Amino acid sequence: MFFRSTLTQISFLLRRKGALAAFYILLFMVLSNFIGNVLAFQGLDVIQMYHPMKILLLSYNRINYNADMTILLTQLFPILVTCPAGFALAKEYQLGTDIMIVSRLGQRRYRMSKLLAAFVTTFVVFTVPFMLEIFLNCISFPLNAAGDLTNWGYYDSAYRTAVGNYYMWRLFVRAPYLYAVAGTLLFGFAAGIFGAFTMALSSLIKIKYNVFLFLPVFALLNLSVILSVGNPANMVSLRWDENLLLFSEVPKNGWILATVLFVMAASSVGMVWKSGGKDCL
Repeated sequence: MFFRSTLTQISFLLRRKGALAAFYILLFMVLSNFIGNVLAFQGLDVIQMYHPMKILLLSYNRINYNADMTILLTQLFPILVTCPAGFALAKEYQLGTDIMIVSRLGQRRYRMSKLLAAFVTTFVVFTVPFMLEIFLNCISFPLNAAGDLTNWGYYDSAYRTAVGNYYMWRLFVRAPYLYAVAGTLLFGFAAGIFGAFTMALSSLIKIKYNVFLFLPVFALLNLSVILSVGNPANMVSLRWDENLLLFSEVPKNGWILATVLFVMAASSVGMVWKSGGKDCL
């Protein structure tokens, strides 16, 4: 019953306006970036061509060439990540549509299934468009192109240092296309946790106006940017975008990212569990 309810809620959430709006906005950005790449690099010799994965929308490496669309993505991300499922529970409370499901599952099981559905829905919305771009780049650009947008050579010490700062850099060296897929899944996983966290917060704190649900994740992500301001270049970055975008050459610590995501996930489960028990009294 729990998993059947979760699958039903995932299907329902994926058809909601918020999820569709976020998906189509991301898809539009992906296709715009792809078309721009095709127009910019058409007819370029393979020796001069950049690696197809480094010109993706999610590529931090684009800051060395043209990062307008990637910057727009980072600016919209704190808002878009809440749209697919962050408001789901609050709206059901307001409309009273949760009563029948709660009567069959129980409050806690219903909310836990809702939390899992929120995570999966947000993960799908923030993964599928970028996976599509990986596929489009693979069939549109030469797979043996290996250029870096910094225009550094393979044997340049600066290039080796930059690659050493990638998450999963050993995977990148051995299989750059698999690295891009893994990095995209990590981006979607983090987005899923952010979306589920917003929904969990709405279960514990009753908020009159749904627009305020944008604030918690927005504040957390911007706090990571503020904390990184003024850091020396050799210190690890706490910025969320420098940690989640692909091919990020900025020094960072994976344990910090893993800890933050784990704390947010555990907090989400805790908030939902506590609110479910409270409402059952």
